[in-house]
Amino acid sequence: MRTVVAIPMKDPAESKSRLADALTAAQREKMALALFRRAQSFFGAQFPDFERLVVTPSRRIATEATACSAVVLVEESTRGLNKAAERAFIWAKTRGCDRLLIVPADIPIWLRSELDELLDHGRRFDVVVARAHDGGTNALLINLTRTDRFEFCYGFDSARRHADVASAAALSSVTKQWPFLGHDVDTVADCLVLSQKLSSLTDAS
Repeated sequence: MRTVVAIPMKDPAESKSRLADALTAAQREKMALALFRRAQSFFGAQFPDFERLVVTPSRRIATEATACSAVVLVEESTRGLNKAAERAFIWAKTRGCDRLLIVPADIPIWLRSELDELLDHGRRFDVVVARAHDGGTNALLINLTRTDRFEFCYGFDSARRHADVASAAALSSVTKQWPFLGHDVDTVADCLVLSQKLSSLTDAS
């Protein structure tokens, strides 16, 4: 099964603005770039058979992505996550791919076990929504053989809305929330919650 993992990515200098009270612009840029590299490294090592696609308006990110053997779709300007996801969908469909997995670049902890479980759900459902802790969508797996279009709804409460889109298109779907895949880093509170989860994981081991 031919799978594409798409990672939309803004310019690092424009990322993590909600952490401005805690980090300098340079620190936020460094964090965004480190998280992007971590995502590329994870999928390159753990899922080498997946095609990796990066949608970005940033020349710097385009260079980084090309260096780690990802395909790049360059946007003329930052047009938002929904437009980036739509471009990834069209790219994957045009090339006859079977599945599209869209993930953000700012997941700090990637676990193979969580991705394996998500992909296993994808064998039984047309759409798998990985719900973020704030109700957003931290991963979206779409069976491209079952649909020619998909209305992306990233933003507030997008996990529920993506499930509604699937239902309206007569696509089977499931929504799950994983401990680490469910947490990206946008705010100081996100950092604190992630720290607590890591502590509990350490204690359990």
